[in-house]
Amino acid sequence: RNTKQSGRACEACCEALTLALGAVSKTLERTRYMNAARLLHATKFLRTRSAVGALRAGAATAVAAAVATSTSGTAFAVAGCQSAESRAAIPLSSSFIADAAARVAPALVNISVQPAGSGLRAAMQGASGSGFVVDPSGLVLTNCHVVRDAAARGGTVTVTLSDGVTRLRGVVEHSDAISDIAVVRVNHHAALPAAELGSSSDLRPGEFVVALGAPLGLTNSVSFGIVSAIERTRSELGLHDSLGARNTTAYIQTDASINSGNSGGPLLDVHGRVIGVNTMKAMGMDGIAFAVPIDEVKRVVRQLTAHGRVLRPYLGLKFIELSEPVAEELNARAAEKESRGLFGGGHVARVPARGLYVMHVTPGSPAQRAGFRIGDTIVGMRAGSPAAEVVSTKQMVDGLSEHVGGQVELEVSRDGEKANSWLEVTVETMQT
Repeated sequence: RNTKQSGRACEACCEALTLALGAVSKTLERTRYMNAARLLHATKFLRTRSAVGALRAGAATAVAAAVATSTSGTAFAVAGCQSAESRAAIPLSSSFIADAAARVAPALVNISVQPAGSGLRAAMQGASGSGFVVDPSGLVLTNCHVVRDAAARGGTVTVTLSDGVTRLRGVVEHSDAISDIAVVRVNHHAALPAAELGSSSDLRPGEFVVALGAPLGLTNSVSFGIVSAIERTRSELGLHDSLGARNTTAYIQTDASINSGNSGGPLLDVHGRVIGVNTMKAMGMDGIAFAVPIDEVKRVVRQLTAHGRVLRPYLGLKFIELSEPVAEELNARAAEKESRGLFGGGHVARVPARGLYVMHVTPGSPAQRAGFRIGDTIVGMRAGSPAAEVVSTKQMVDGLSEHVGGQVELEVSRDGEKANSWLEVTVETMQT
């Protein structure tokens, strides 16, 4: 064939393959295994003369492979359809939930607490929950509210291993009511299987998760879902701090089924690594549950182990997190007051769009001694290391927590000054 005929044939084949791939992409979209746009992007390389041979010889094979991939249920991406910059696909088998659960199931335990005393009342006040072994020597993590009675009133803790037969006496070594994390110790003649701890820092909404526990006393139960949201704050959940310290825990929200008895059990990623501790669910709602991120759990356990309690920093400041909408609202209110002469003709401070805006400085506090003023905005922190930007309460508290009893420098943006100031402040601890 001459060049024109070959070109027309190439165009015709391209159109046919595009239609076929279009049908496949719709199937993939319906099953949510792949974005249709990525699949159609794979046809671009076919629209060159150098690909005519590959087009003729491999078009049917390519379509068949794509159809097989979309219907087999054993693959979640088609080779060549993702750019080099995209996140690598994780090949998942039809049993990936079972595989993830099987890795941690031997470390899963059921915890029951019998309050001190006897009689019907004591029996009715008993509590139960879940936990998991994190050290072969017998260290178990669970929720504080599961073992609260034992920690406060000397109740009896019984830990049942995953075999459902072996029952061990547990001792609450450490507990922290604010983070709702507790450490229980058991003694066993042999090393116990321990769960692998992962990281919650890179979690994204939409990722698959697996929850293990004993809902309603039904031990070794498995449920499955996705990460619905990350960094869900207590204020968003309508929870109020009543224990004297600000709780900055940002929870993982999931739609995996978590009910009474799941508390203290592990939340897993698809690799079977623990990424959270199941803690609570929305009352009267299905598909809305929350877990403490494992990175926060690690931090709490480190402090409990080292100090016997969690050292929470105290500066004597009350502040709000700034964002563009918040800053605009504050600036608009200030401008309105200025126009009404409520500032005595003085200058109104402008609030920046990022940082922590100081609303109150406690008299006699470390913050007041350091020179903080109402209207300051904290934008950075350094303590023997390069300065880091501060834009959230969690960043501030986490940074200060590592330096309780020491000193840090906080970068302050103060209206009317051309350059930011660095204020050195002593980090005290709040007794809880």
